[in-house]
Amino acid sequence: MTTEQTDIAQLFPMRIPMKSSSGTMPSISAHRFSRRSFLAAAAAAATCSPFAGASVQQAAPEKKRDNPQDEKGMFAWQFPSADNEATWRNQSFSIDRWWGDFSHDLPDQMDMFTDNPWAIGPFTKHMNNPVLAPTPGAWDRGHFSGGVHNGSIVVKDGVFYYIYRGESPIDIQQNSPIDYICDIGVASSKDGVHFAKDNRHSPFFRKGEDRRFSYEDVNVVRRGDTFYLFCNQWLWEKQGDTSMNGIVVSTSTDLLNWTRPGILFPQSKRIHRNGVVLQSPENEAIRVNGKYVMYIDDNLVATSEDLLHWESRENPHRMPGGECCFALGDYDPAQPENIVLFTGGAHTGHFYGVGEILISKTDVAKPVRFLPRSPLFAETKYPYENGFSAEPPHKPISSFADCIFFNGLTRYQGKWWVYYGGSEYYTCLATAPAVR
Repeated sequence: MTTEQTDIAQLFPMRIPMKSSSGTMPSISAHRFSRRSFLAAAAAAATCSPFAGASVQQAAPEKKRDNPQDEKGMFAWQFPSADNEATWRNQSFSIDRWWGDFSHDLPDQMDMFTDNPWAIGPFTKHMNNPVLAPTPGAWDRGHFSGGVHNGSIVVKDGVFYYIYRGESPIDIQQNSPIDYICDIGVASSKDGVHFAKDNRHSPFFRKGEDRRFSYEDVNVVRRGDTFYLFCNQWLWEKQGDTSMNGIVVSTSTDLLNWTRPGILFPQSKRIHRNGVVLQSPENEAIRVNGKYVMYIDDNLVATSEDLLHWESRENPHRMPGGECCFALGDYDPAQPENIVLFTGGAHTGHFYGVGEILISKTDVAKPVRFLPRSPLFAETKYPYENGFSAEPPHKPISSFADCIFFNGLTRYQGKWWVYYGGSEYYTCLATAPAVR
C-alpha cells in the first residue's frame, strides 16, 4: 500500500452474513458494525456451508500476491477445476485468503455513508432477483461457473438496454485448457426488472474468423448519438499476444447493430483488460482536461481525444480493491471534481466484493479516499449469490460462492441501478437512492 493510501484510509463498519440459531442467514447492518465485532462474526461466517451434512475444511492461506493476474493477464480461476466443491470452498468468505489490499488496523466508524458522503449507496437488492438467467440451448446457455453477467446498462428513450456477456461451453478446437467461450448480446426492459432477450441481433461478435475469440466484460458509453462498447477479446491459445488480446472497441447508433471490434492496445508490452471509461450518471463519456479517461486493470490509466485511439500509462498510485468495474463522474453538483471508481476483487474477506475509491479530476490517477469495506457483496441467504440455482432445489451451478462483480450502472428516476453478477451465473439488480 502506498504512503498516500495509508494516510487517507478510512474505515466503515460492514455487514456480513452470520448463521442464526435457526440456521438462517440474517443480514447485519452495513452501517453500524465495529471492527472487533466484524472479526468475531467473520470467523463464524467462514465456517458456514450450504452443503448439507458436509464437513468444513478451511483451505490453507494462500501466499499474498500484489497482482493475481499472471503474465498473460489471466486469473487462476479462469481455468477448469477437477473439484468444484473444493474450489467453491476456497472461493468462499475467508479473512485469511481474501482480505485484499486493505489495512487490518482500521478505526471504527458509525455510519459509512454519513462519514463518506461522496460514496454511492446504501444498496438494496431487488426482491425479483435474479433478473436475467442463461437460456437453455441458446448462445448464452451457460455452463458450470459461467452464465449471463458483467454487462452494461443504458437507458434510451425510456427503455433499459442491458448489453451483457453470455457464456457457453467452448465450441471450437483450441490448444488451451480453458473450456468456455463468450459473446456479447442485448436484452431490453421497460421497467429495468423484466428483460426480454433480443435474439435477432444477439450475439454480436463471434462471426467469421472472429468466432475463435471470446468476448467478455462490457463497458458502454455514449457520445452524442453514438455508443461505444469496450470489452475484452481473448484468443485462449495465444493469451499473451497483445496484438489480438485485450480491450477492443465497437460502435453503434442503436445499441443493436455494432461494428466489428478493433483492438485498442496492439503494441502494448502487457495485456490491457477491463477498461472502464469515465462517464456521467446518464452514461455520457466525460472529458477531463480535454481528454476522455479510461481505468484499466493492474494499475493502468489511459486517455483519448476521440474514444477510439488511446494511450495508456502506468499509474504510480496503487488503487486498492482489485479489478475495474465502473468509473463515475459528474454525479454530485456540489462536488464536480469527484470521481468514484468502483472495483471488484478480494475485499475484507470476500473473494470478490465491490469497492469504491474517491478520485479527483485534479489528478485522475491518484486515490483520495476509499471504502475499505465492501458496500455490495454476496450473501449466503441468497442461493444465486452463493453458487446455487435460483430455483429449488437449489442445485450447484457455480464455484463462485462469494463473488459479486458488475459493469452496469446508471441513474434513472431518482435511483442508481446496478446490475451485478450472482455467482458469475446470473444478473441481479441492486438500487440506491440517487440523493441522500
